[in-house]
Amino acid sequence: MRNTTSVRLASAYIALVRLPNVLMVAAGVMLGAWWARGSISAAVFAAMVAAMALTAAANSWNDAADIEIDRVAHPERPLPSGLLSKATALGLARFAALLAVVAALLAAPSLALLTVILLVPMRFYSPHIKRLGLPGNLTVALLASLPFLYGAWATGRPRSGLLLVAIAAPLHLAREIAKDLDDAAGDAGVRRTLPMRIGVPGARLILVLALLIFAAAILPVGLQKPAFWAALVPVFFFCAIAVRLTVLGRKGSPRLLKAAMLCAMLAFVVARR
Repeated sequence: MRNTTSVRLASAYIALVRLPNVLMVAAGVMLGAWWARGSISAAVFAAMVAAMALTAAANSWNDAADIEIDRVAHPERPLPSGLLSKATALGLARFAALLAVVAALLAAPSLALLTVILLVPMRFYSPHIKRLGLPGNLTVALLASLPFLYGAWATGRPRSGLLLVAIAAPLHLAREIAKDLDDAAGDAGVRRTLPMRIGVPGARLILVLALLIFAAAILPVGLQKPAFWAALVPVFFFCAIAVRLTVLGRKGSPRLLKAAMLCAMLAFVVARR
């Protein structure tokens, strides 16, 4: 019985911090470092820990702020289901935020300053910034793209990561809008996300435009590398299916766009070789 309880508790913490997202962030930091310098150092590992901790803090803060919304949209999550308390989520967020700053300091003092600055929008995203509609979507899209910058920053070449950030941001924006479309029922009457501010058709249009910007940004990379173009095929496949589901008013686009992100990261590994 005790073992069963421990497993359920561990699973709840994993769900709270969104472990798959945390691991994806770790991969983003590594890619940013490899893209910038072609090697991985101890500073890069410290930056990876910082970015992972930031993600855990942000997700914990968001879930603590969204308990009532999640009772409708995501009742299986740890807080609305009662597996974890709001106080536990907030405590974990504070610990993760402190860990992020310390780890970033080990990577580079300037990166620690950036981490402290980023903690502010992360802390207030769900209760305040997300309610602004498109500005909220743009904020989280930028924040979610920064692991590439963290990796490049840890190598001493932060500018090298800006290209990856610029390419990733519109794809993240599309995914955030897709999530808002899927969560519209839970958000209704609680906060005015983009679909509620401009209507579902308008939100769908911005999602498609974001994906077109993403495509225009990624295509010029590696023009002399046929393998890179081949690696982009699954990226555009997942994006196309996500658009189809969105236009038809069906759920599932966020997962497809996350798959597109993973495939795009693999494509950049090919492009860097």
